[in-house]
This record gives sequence, C-alpha cells and structure tokens, in this order.
Amino acid sequence: MDDDPVLRSLGAELERDDPGLAALLSGHPAHRHSSAWLLLMLPLLIPALLLPARVTLGLLALVLILGSPVLVAWLCTAAEGRTTPRTQP
Repeated sequence: MDDDPVLRSLGAELERDDPGLAALLSGHPAHRHSSAWLLLMLPLLIPALLLPARVTLGLLALVLILGSPVLVAWLCTAAEGRTTPRTQP
C-alpha cells in the first residue's frame, strides 16, 4: 500500500499540514511537551513527599475538584478547533 506514489505524496502533504494527525493515523502518537510536564511536576512533588499522606491526598482532591471546570472548558475549546468547516454544495 505504501508503494503507491499518490498515497505517499498525500501522506507527506498531511504530515506537513497536520503532523499530529499524521502521527495518529500512522500509529505513532506524537509526544509533545513531556519534558515540560516533568519540570512542572517536580516542584509540586517535593512538598508532597514532605507532607503527610492525608494532607497530600486532600490537597490533590481539592485541586482536581476546583480545576475540573477549567479543564472541561479547555477541552471544549480544543474540540471546537478540530472541527472541519463544511463546504456548501
């Protein structure tokens, strides 16, 4: 299937236009900002290890409960950006 030059050119064009979608379709997920997440979590991990487990779990639950509306709003706006415009017949 990869021997077809038309499919290869379409794949190359898709990779230029939307590398995330091309990686998803090829079966190789795009890992973005993994080192940034590690750097963000490191300052939060150190105090979590110093506090008692009940306090840490309570704070984590509080952050998740208060942050969930923001996360849902972010996911909704990200989903709106992925829609493709319909063409008029």
